[in-house]
Parts: sequence; C-alpha cells; structure tokens
Amino acid sequence: MNTQQLRHVYVPWSWLWVVLTVSGPLTATQAQVRISGEVTYNGISPVAAANVTIEGTYDGGTTDKKGKFSFVAAELGTYTLRIEAPGFVHRQQPLVLADTLPVRLRLELNEKLMTLAEIMVRPRVFANADRNLASNLKPLDVLTTATDGSIATTLKSMPGAQQIGESADLFVRGGTGSETRTFMDGLLIRSYNQSGVSGVATRSRYPTQLFKGTVFSTGGYSAQYGQALSSVLLLETQDIPVQSNAELTLSPLMGGATIQQILPSKTAVVGGGLNYTNLNWVLNWMPNQSLQLSPAPESVDGNLYYRQKLPRQGMLKAFVNWGASKTGIYQNNLDYVNTLNRVRVDNRNLYGNLSYRQSIGRGWKLQAGSAWNQNADETTVQVTQDNQPRSVYTGQQHTQIGQARAVLSKSVLNYSTLHIGSEWFYTREQTQDSGRVQSYVDVYRSAFAEMDWYVNEQVSVRVGGRYEQSTLTNRQALAPRLSLGYTFANNGLLSFSYGTFYQQPDREFLFQQHDLDMARARHTILSYQRMDAFRSFRVELYHKSYTGLIRTRPDTTATGTGYARGFELFWRDKKTLKDIDYWISYSFLDTERQFMAYPMRVQPGFAARHTASVVAKRFFSKITTNVGLTYSVASGRPYYNPTRPDDRFMQDRTPVYHNLGLSVAYLPKIKIKQAYSVVVLTVSNVLGNGQIYGYRYGTLDTSRREAIRPVANPFVFLGMFLNFGIDRRQDTINAQL
Repeated sequence: MNTQQLRHVYVPWSWLWVVLTVSGPLTATQAQVRISGEVTYNGISPVAAANVTIEGTYDGGTTDKKGKFSFVAAELGTYTLRIEAPGFVHRQQPLVLADTLPVRLRLELNEKLMTLAEIMVRPRVFANADRNLASNLKPLDVLTTATDGSIATTLKSMPGAQQIGESADLFVRGGTGSETRTFMDGLLIRSYNQSGVSGVATRSRYPTQLFKGTVFSTGGYSAQYGQALSSVLLLETQDIPVQSNAELTLSPLMGGATIQQILPSKTAVVGGGLNYTNLNWVLNWMPNQSLQLSPAPESVDGNLYYRQKLPRQGMLKAFVNWGASKTGIYQNNLDYVNTLNRVRVDNRNLYGNLSYRQSIGRGWKLQAGSAWNQNADETTVQVTQDNQPRSVYTGQQHTQIGQARAVLSKSVLNYSTLHIGSEWFYTREQTQDSGRVQSYVDVYRSAFAEMDWYVNEQVSVRVGGRYEQSTLTNRQALAPRLSLGYTFANNGLLSFSYGTFYQQPDREFLFQQHDLDMARARHTILSYQRMDAFRSFRVELYHKSYTGLIRTRPDTTATGTGYARGFELFWRDKKTLKDIDYWISYSFLDTERQFMAYPMRVQPGFAARHTASVVAKRFFSKITTNVGLTYSVASGRPYYNPTRPDDRFMQDRTPVYHNLGLSVAYLPKIKIKQAYSVVVLTVSNVLGNGQIYGYRYGTLDTSRREAIRPVANPFVFLGMFLNFGIDRRQDTINAQL
C-alpha cells in the first residue's frame, strides 16, 4: 500500500481542519488574522522590498513594487510590528489582534543616511535559509494539496524529497528514510509514523491541524539539531485558540471526535481527541487490489493537551498521545509452491512532552522541554502450505526514550543573536527473538552554540558548532556549521551553507555490536531564492559526502562511503492564473553509496535520478468547493536482481512512476444551529497507472519474483465531517481569494 493510500485514514481530521481555515474560523485552532496595507515614504511614494514582520513570530511579509503587503498572523494577542527597508529609518509600533477580523494598515517611513558599515537587522534571512520553500508551506497548503492531507506526503511534492510509495518516511537527497528526524516543539519524535509490515506505507500518528508551522530542512540545518544525516522536519504546535469547539468525523473508514475548551482565564486551553480507523470494509469493496491485507489496518489513537500563556511572552505546553494498531499481509512464499507467509504487526505507542518558553530577564530567553516515548511492536510470521500451518515465528521490539533540552538566546553585538544549549537522551532498546533477548542502554549528550551575525544590510553570517557524545558506542564528535547570506535589493537571497552532520547506527546494528562509529555526512549547498507575496522561486546546488555508513558484507562495520549531488528548481505562483495557486518542482539527483550488503558503490534502490511535481488548486466561491490536483513523476529506481552477475548489481530499473491525485471538498449549508460541514472526495492515482516500487525474489529459486505494488489502485475516500462553532465563513473565504 503506498503512502497516498494508507494515509487516507487521516484525511478526515485534515479535511475537517480545511473547513475551519477555508470556510472561516469555525474551530478553536483557527485563529488566523489577515493583515494587509501599504508602506510609503512620507505618505506619498510607495516603498518596495520593505519587510513588515511581527516580532517574536515567523509571521510577516514583503511589499511589492506598489508598496503593498499582505500576510496572515497565526495568533491573537498584543505584539510589536516592525517595518524595515534599506535606506529608511526602521519603525516599530504596537499591534493588537483582538479578533479575527482583517486588519488594514497604512505605514510611513522616513529616509535616513546610511553607510556600508552600518548594522541592520534582517530578521528573516536565516529564517529563509532554514525554512526552504518546502518549509514555508502553511497548514492550509498541506491540507488543500491533492495528496492525503498529511505533512510528509505534501513535502514529497517539493524539491529534494523522493517519491517512495512503499514507505511513509521522507527520503531526502540520496538519504535513507532513517536519515530524516522529526521534532515537535524542539523535541524528538522517534515513532512519528505508525508501525507496519515491510513494503506497505503507514500513516502519521499526529493530525496535521495540531501544528501551526512546519520547517523542512533538506540539508545544512542549524547546529541546534543533530543526529540526522540528511534532513530534519520541525513541527511547532498551536498556541491558544480564539474559541472553544467540538468536531465529529463520519466515514466508512473511520469515526472520531475532538473537543477543546478555553478556560475562564482566556489564557489557557485544554483539549483532546479520539479516533478509530478500520479499512477492512473499504478494502473488501475496492477493486484492483494487488495485495491481501489480513487483518486490514485498524487503529485507535487519542491525545490530550494543555496550553497556558505566561507573562513576558511565555508559553507552557503539555501534550500526550497514545495509540494501538494492528495490520497484516498475506504474501506468496516464493521458495515453495502453494505456500503463503502471513506477516502481522501489533503496536502500542505512548508519547508525551512538556515545553516551556519565556523571557527570563537581562535580555535572555529560555526554551526548555522534556519528552518520554514508549513503543512496543510484536511481529508474527506464520507459514502455511496447502492451507495447513507449518511454522510460526514471533518477535518483540520494545523502545523507551527519555529526553531533556534547554536553549538560551540573547541579542548581542548590535542585533546579532547568540544561542547556546544542551540536550540529553536516555534510550533503552530490547528485542526478543525465538526466546533470545538482546538489549542495550545508551545515554547521548550534546552541547551547541550558534551566532547569527548581521554584518550589514546585505551580508549575514551564521556560525556554530555542536558536540555529541554516546556512552554506548564510546564515541564523540564535533560538528561545525556555517552559513553565509547576501540579500539583494529585489528581495533575492543568495546563500552558502557548509556543515558536518553525524548519526548513530540504527538499533538493529547496535544490538550486534556496540562500538560502531557514527556515520558522517558533509553538506555543501549554494542556493538563490526570491519571494514576494505572490511568487516564489528557488534554485539550489548541493553536494554531500558520506563516511562511516554501515556495511554488513562480509562483517558488520562502519566503513561504508557514498556521495549525493544534484540541483533543484521550485516555482510557485498565486497571481498569473486567476484564483489559482500552483507550484512546479524538479529535482535532479546523482548519488551512489556502498553500504549494507552492497559489493560496490552504486545508485541505491531508494533514489530516482529525476523527480518532478505539479500542484494546482482553486477555491470556487460560488459553489463553495475547493478542488486540487497533484501530478508527480519519477524516473525508475534501481532494484536488486539476483539473476544478474555481480558486475550488473543494481542495474535493473523499475517502470517510471506516475501519480495524479484529485481532491474535492464541498461545503454544504446545513440547518443545525452553529454546525458546519464538509463533504470530501479524494482519489489517488486517478488514471490507474501501474505503479511498481520494486520486486521480491525467491531465496532458493531466484527465477521466481513478485512485484511490490500499492494495495489498491486507485484508492478512493469519501467522508463527511461536522464542526460545532461560530460561522464567519464568508469573511475568511474572501480573505483567501
């Protein structure tokens, strides 16, 4: 089952949130305020390329040639608005966002004399460097893209990410899925996706509407994060909403409910949700299934959270998520006739975190947090021949991870910013296989420091380093990071990044051998990007070198090597085509590595040389319907064919990957007071292209093989979702157009 298919089980939560954003602030999570206006010189001449930002947030915009700007603020409250433009006196003024009504501003700047030695704040230079164009996607972008409403699947339509339909992980710039790590409010989520059987993608445990911001760094990321050779996905949860609400989900696949209540103080909210999913009925009805799931994916997930505003722009957040799932698959045993392998995975997962941020005096700001994660998988493999059980294998995997993190930040040296911090991880892994028990405990520590230095109005420098140490492997590493930025008058940004990144071996290898070295990747990136309120353009060149990769042939060692290099293009346009938002992305990847059992350095099986996506969407206000289309194409990937000689290792290719996705969301009017609904239809692979992700071969008879395909092709979802809240639908529809 590919990502687009199985992840449809999360579409209900996602599309319900689309109703709240597209059709108005109908839920408590929707607290966005449209801020627009113009910036002029002495109230007459328009000022182009002026940055209008809200201090302490990532919200802001840049003026066009007519001095006009428009952006969305994610939270209500009292803020400071900052207006900056080259050659003008910087201006600050209070900004009070008391409700979700649009705010219109007319701002004036005064000219000033300026020398090249003068220091100037460019608050979004490093934000742009970290937040490449994929990370600039808002939750509304994620939920209205014709995929499945999940963050990871939407990011696969952006440059750098591969179209790996048989896995839910993000494979970035020649890296494996385990080389991308996910963080929530700065804290690691080890089991972001649900557990499943090999070759069948699963879904995320966390609904998209939990998050107000997404940072997807495809390389060269900040020294504040580590243990990810290729990429980091940073998720920031919502703050305090505008109003209380309840939600109800109804569909053949699932049922669910959520509720959140603002406390009388108006500075805190408590909420939670429960969701049950079962694909059995839908898969029995759906034609063109290439795999037999038994049991069909079934899961129960629930979460609780508490958020409290604190003085001095502080915030306290507590979150807990728990879940249970089961899924299985029947596969032909390619070594014996009339023999089936039934693989089943049962999972239990618990994740909780506590995060805190606040100004603590003398210009210092503190961000701190802790988290605990428990995950248990039980895998059962039953072999049947002529419908008679022959053998049963059962294995168990238990993971416990505790972590703590603290970061101190302070403005120093004329608008430059210093960040210093530390992390601590406790990891306990245990596996039980045929009565044999293996386990290990690791304590991982890190310390980091980083300086954002704004040399003048064009030039910016970020320099930092990270120290990492593991008690299990008795290894330590020092990872330097460097970024340089040059901002042009036309709001373009030319940037260069270099850094060293380390990652410990995956747990299955640490069970066998504790003293393995960390893998190391060196990133070199050159990029140019230009953005305004309506269009975005980016081109990027990169090179990565790998050392210390795990090799299992002839013995398990950390002596593997590799490289990845390529270029990427991205173009997004909200203006040229009336009422249509579209983007085009293309990635070229040249990569080889010698790792695992590879006898030589070759292009790995998870890497396609060419990948491209086209996304288009439009909201039709007259019929209150949002329509989105996503087309993705990728060149064939290598796969291992044991019938080939050694000099032809990984030389075969899968067919070219094609996928056209469609999403339609209709907002009908219903007569229940303060209740609003949406009817959703999503279809993956509308054209029914024969997608093949690779092949399984027999061990004893290598002439027998079986293609790895999606479970159902295409996959169709239909559902209706209800929200009970306040109707301001038309105001927000107008603001989105």
